[in-house]
Amino acid sequence: MPLMQARNRLNAMIGRGEQPFGIFISSLDAASTDIMADAGFDFVMLDGEHGRLDRIAVEQHVRAARAGGILSFVRILDNVPTLIQSMLDVGADGVMVPHIDTADQARAAVEASRYAPRGRRGMCPACLAGRYTLEGWTEHVHASDENAMVIPILESRRAIENVADILAVDGIDLVMFGPGDLSADMAIDFSRDGHRMEAAWRCTLDAARTAGKLVMAPAGFTYDEADILLVEMELMLLRKTVGGMVADHRATQAARGALK
Repeated sequence: MPLMQARNRLNAMIGRGEQPFGIFISSLDAASTDIMADAGFDFVMLDGEHGRLDRIAVEQHVRAARAGGILSFVRILDNVPTLIQSMLDVGADGVMVPHIDTADQARAAVEASRYAPRGRRGMCPACLAGRYTLEGWTEHVHASDENAMVIPILESRRAIENVADILAVDGIDLVMFGPGDLSADMAIDFSRDGHRMEAAWRCTLDAARTAGKLVMAPAGFTYDEADILLVEMELMLLRKTVGGMVADHRATQAARGALK
């Protein structure tokens, strides 16, 4: 099993002028990740916040991602050290952490992702990440500390105000611009008035450029300048696709009926 290499792989892609492209996964069936890897996505973001994925399901998706040669990250439910450790132990390449509003919160998340003496992550080789052996443990610790990514989601006015301080935290190389909850915090109807978050987006992007760090953002909106793009949940895409198929079928039926 290869050592962790998420940060190195993403940086290499961006250095070549490529824009990493990923997708949210919430299906329990790891076949979803098989499909996304085969389709050519660079990574999956396994949804443990709004999706149904628990530790066991995440591990199956991680195995599928590794088999398909892509990266796997997990959006966790909360900024809790045990959740961060758990997802890294089952082999995820990093965690996306919701509602990071301050540098101290970001620093706590990074500490939970690093082994001592750099952090407070519990040590255990008896897991997928540790290969169930102490052989090569020193190399594993080094590779994990260097590559396990902690991705804060900036989804409040307070987070945007503190974005420069969050980006200054050692171990934070990438932040996610979260327009959904940010719009709620700003009392904006995202589906109708999403353009009113443009100033927050520019603030985030400019702060990242100044800090020499990266921004991830949802695809399909107005954030294409992001370094990394993330597609909406695969079950939403399924709903959209089959909804379109049904609508087309009904329209064809109606047209045929009108000709009779």
